Amino acid sequence: MGLFKKKTQQEPPSADADTKVYYSTPFGDTNDGQQRLFLLGRDGVQYMPVFRSVESMKEFYARMNRAAYMVLEGGVQDVLDTNRSIELMKDVGVVIEPLSEDPVVIMQSPLP
Repeated sequence: MGLFKKKTQQEPPSADADTKVYYSTPFGDTNDGQQRLFLLGRDGVQYMPVFRSVESMKEFYARMNRAAYMVLEGGVQDVLDTNRSIELMKDVGVVIEPLSEDPVVIMQSPLP
């Protein structure tokens, strides 16, 4: 799903590896009982949404019709490392605050 805004940024907000973010598992239930992946996509690349606050996470998942989810907390690098450790998610990047005016996109770096 291509939901996050595409905007050229002059000076992107900080996205250090240690930046605390909130996120959830990428797979879950919708309010109508269906199961699906809650990843975003742009130009053939998938991104896992992460958030700077629990409130913005709740707003996003309400818009996405997600029924229930676990709130996980960690660093941006933790999310990237976890994605890399799962074969089906090894190429999935991260988008911080996808509904904001200035979402921060972080691509998964290639394995050495």
